[in-house]
Amino acid sequence: LRRHEEFYLTGGDLFFLIEQNHFRVHRYFFERESQWFKLQLATPASPGATRQGTSESTAIVLDNVKAASFAKFLWIFYNPKYSLYKARVDDWVAIMELAHRWGFHEVMKLATREIEKLEMPDIDRIVAYHKFEIDRSLLLHRYAALTAREEPLTLEEGMALGMDTTLKIFRAREVARATPAADGSRSPTSASLPAEEMQSLILDLF
Repeated sequence: LRRHEEFYLTGGDLFFLIEQNHFRVHRYFFERESQWFKLQLATPASPGATRQGTSESTAIVLDNVKAASFAKFLWIFYNPKYSLYKARVDDWVAIMELAHRWGFHEVMKLATREIEKLEMPDIDRIVAYHKFEIDRSLLLHRYAALTAREEPLTLEEGMALGMDTTLKIFRAREVARATPAADGSRSPTSASLPAEEMQSLILDLF
């Protein structure tokens, strides 16, 4: 076992153990932000036992969590640059996953705002937003882009999106290509819907 090089903090009063790494952080953030953790930390210890998470020997073990991902998550609370949060898309997705799992709603809002500023493939964004139950209205133009692009979804893309979303996109593509262009022509590869009609189609389906 070893102490995490960045997040074993003097004065921390909450201990976690993840992948042989001890983390020492402040209980305040977890009780303030997450109802799940608030309930976990409020559970009284058995008579005569030391409360869980108060020392290395009683550290809370978090299963199915990578130490690197947990460190990225903690960075939200201990970011030294105040309100400036600069991270890669992959980092924000890792943060979202833990925030969603433990009910850190404000962290989810922050991660969503930041990831909206970054470039991310449409398929990857849709998959992530669905998985973490993010407002689907943010995806309307992503659905529209997949509807309008010439290439149909690949097998791999369809498997990633899931059957429900894949069928809706195929339906949208079918409708968009069945609508005649201004000159009366139809194209099996190009969507000819005006922007307003495309938006209406996507709203109806999604």
